[in-house]
Amino acid sequence: MIFIWANVLKILRFAFWVVCVCFLLQETAQADTRTIKMAFPEGLKKFFAYEFGVIEMALDLSGTDYVMDIEELKGATQSRISEMLLAGDIDVMFAGYSAERESRFRQVNIPITRGILGHRVFMVKKDRAVALRNVETLDELRQFCIGVGSDWPDGDIMEDNGFCVERGPRSNLWEMLENRRFDALTRAVHEAYRELPAIQAQYPDVVLNDTVMLVYPFDFFIYVNRKNSALWQTITDGLLEAYRTGAFMEHFHNAPAIARALDALKTERRHVFNIENTIMSETTKNIDDRFWLNVSDLHTDRETGTPDLKCPPCRM
Repeated sequence: MIFIWANVLKILRFAFWVVCVCFLLQETAQADTRTIKMAFPEGLKKFFAYEFGVIEMALDLSGTDYVMDIEELKGATQSRISEMLLAGDIDVMFAGYSAERESRFRQVNIPITRGILGHRVFMVKKDRAVALRNVETLDELRQFCIGVGSDWPDGDIMEDNGFCVERGPRSNLWEMLENRRFDALTRAVHEAYRELPAIQAQYPDVVLNDTVMLVYPFDFFIYVNRKNSALWQTITDGLLEAYRTGAFMEHFHNAPAIARALDALKTERRHVFNIENTIMSETTKNIDDRFWLNVSDLHTDRETGTPDLKCPPCRM
């Protein structure tokens, strides 16, 4: 009987140590898991699944255990989110390139959409559609007043290139177009095809032009607080690994809106007008070509009439 109880005590002691070890391993795992906080305007997250996917991919491939926590804020603007990043209330954000953001934060110098964000097409009301379809020169395109978001850097780029620009909150832009506050609303080509069905359901008089495209070096970039060099390095390393393994390009080509846009660029015959990004730093302009989409071989209907495979604005 004593022998039996001795064995039972040994088993219980062993079970106790197993439980302790498992508990310690769980605590260690939880301690190693880091939460990355982001903020985004309420209701828009679903439209940016690709962009959030790029950040998640970078974190997954970084070799560190991160968990993303995205807070959706009602009425949040890009300016407010930038201030939250500066104050340390969030850890990371993505936004369209601007020299101010590049100087205030650490910019991860790998463009999120490979520059497709700088390929701009136009939504117009049906009664202006014919006029836009007849545009054949950049000067003719400048006769249209362009609507942009209040905090979109695109407005500065277009104004510096001689365009009339009308700014407004993103949520109001389509209503402003409907009310003729401007002639044409600019969207990146992949955004336009993604948004068009919902926009036409609400504003059936709005159409997407398929004969004109404005191109300039531009994209979303990932930004972190300047004090957080470790996170900047983690994301940079993760994206480089994504390119090395092919995961980035797979994610890029599998994004439905981007795939639809690339197909449109191959099949549609557009007048493509290249302009300078006057707000972009030399550092960003000199980002390695492999991170930028080269669509020059898709277009043959430029003002010159022939494709320019070495055109720097096309290469971004």
